[in-house]
Amino acid sequence: MEAVELNSSKKSIQEKKGQTTREKVRNTLTEELFFGICAPIGSLKPTVINSLEKIMKEKFNYEVEIIKLSGKIEDFKLNEYKQIPTKTPAFSKLVYKIEEGNEIRKKYNNNSILVELAIKDILYSRTQGLGEEEALNHENIKSRRKCYIFDSIKNKEELLLLRRIYTKNFYLFSIFSPVNERENNLSKKDLAPSEIAEIVGKDEFENNDFGQNVRGTFTDGDFILRVSKNNKINIDTRIERFLHLIFESDIITPTNEEKAMYSAKSAAGNSACLSRQVGASIISESGELISNGWNDVPKFGGNLYNESDTNDDRCKNNGYCSNDSHKDKLVESLLESLKNDNSTKGVFLDNEGFHDITLYDNVKKNLKKSNIKNLIEFSRSVHAEMHAIISGSQLSGSKMINGKLFCTTYPCHNCARHIIVAGIKEVYYIEPYIKSLCLTLHSDAITEDENCLDKVRILVFDGVAPRNYLTFFTKFASRKENGKIVKVDFKTIKPKTAKSIQSLPTLEQQAIHSLKECGLLQD
Repeated sequence: MEAVELNSSKKSIQEKKGQTTREKVRNTLTEELFFGICAPIGSLKPTVINSLEKIMKEKFNYEVEIIKLSGKIEDFKLNEYKQIPTKTPAFSKLVYKIEEGNEIRKKYNNNSILVELAIKDILYSRTQGLGEEEALNHENIKSRRKCYIFDSIKNKEELLLLRRIYTKNFYLFSIFSPVNERENNLSKKDLAPSEIAEIVGKDEFENNDFGQNVRGTFTDGDFILRVSKNNKINIDTRIERFLHLIFESDIITPTNEEKAMYSAKSAAGNSACLSRQVGASIISESGELISNGWNDVPKFGGNLYNESDTNDDRCKNNGYCSNDSHKDKLVESLLESLKNDNSTKGVFLDNEGFHDITLYDNVKKNLKKSNIKNLIEFSRSVHAEMHAIISGSQLSGSKMINGKLFCTTYPCHNCARHIIVAGIKEVYYIEPYIKSLCLTLHSDAITEDENCLDKVRILVFDGVAPRNYLTFFTKFASRKENGKIVKVDFKTIKPKTAKSIQSLPTLEQQAIHSLKECGLLQD
């Protein structure tokens, strides 16, 4: 046995002698893939996971392991389940899972702890059968044709950790189903109508340090899938297209919608806004790019200030945000009005003003947390959508009518009326914008119902997200050989981009260290 191992070792050394360093490094690249799933509660998440698992197994010959992160909550729970009085058992169980996850993250002061527990399991499975010394020698760690699906990612820290460790081998699938369908799906779980809105809000965003933030995590996906009961029949085709991009196993080009959203994201980089960079693009009914826009301060003579302007008067050069500054002044004026109003004296004011500075600070803080914080009209910036509409109207005439607008962020109610009057029929976005009153103020002309055809439809973008657009649509491998398209063996093809298998155990080991530091694992 020792002679066989010695001969095998000599053969391996001999093979490496004729290789360049680049070839040696390339040979360590792993086939392993790691897919994160992020979806608001009630979405058709199982449909996507089942499709991913089936295609990876049958077409690409991968072993697939689905890791239920909620299972870690059950394994390390701090409290026993209790039925909430006056609530249904279904609601009580969902809330228990969410709050128990929060409690675990809070106890160990670690928002990615559930993912770290999953990473620990992956590391142990990779080194299974190896002795302690063998496991430390990274040359003994071999690539496996294996795919892990993390079901599901609930906050940014979980996502960032997975991206930091698995980098080029990790992809996030963000899944969205229309709100009415999500509510209908949840009603089938025996939730009361009054409980559905509550659980949806709790799942998407919790305003505490250790809560869930599905809304904020969803926007950072590599692939965004809008899955409804009407389009789920073609889900296999759509997912297979994404996988072809990961493996470069077919010649795939971007759709008009993907090109437009990438153009919008690129335009956002022009913005110097202190609040957020927003980009927009508009395409005609036939898919022709009409214009791009971004949010920034307008300048005399037309268009927006840019880096080459000598008289650049944007907020970045003035040192403060105009919108925030004027909202602060509004709060101060309200406080002054209270001080001078005779009807408030004796309640929490006297002739000198507020009784004490603490009371003053509390009232001021509460006013700032009120709907005053949602005011947007004091901004000096032209919004990205408006910039794209104005520029497009100047250059393209009537081509904008029945066109589509792509924006990195959900449009505000100020932009909504301009979108309507411009004749645009569809708007696609990635990031939500909770300040928007689009539907409240323009319910006669705007809808989020994808089946409605007599209003402007505002829909979540569907397709390859901008973040890896150039990687996916830039060819790495040769497409032809002797003038013919290269035939691909789907059962053995490796991912288009990958990292060295030898680096993974070292990086995964950091999760072990963190778990030991917080006392969840023993030495």
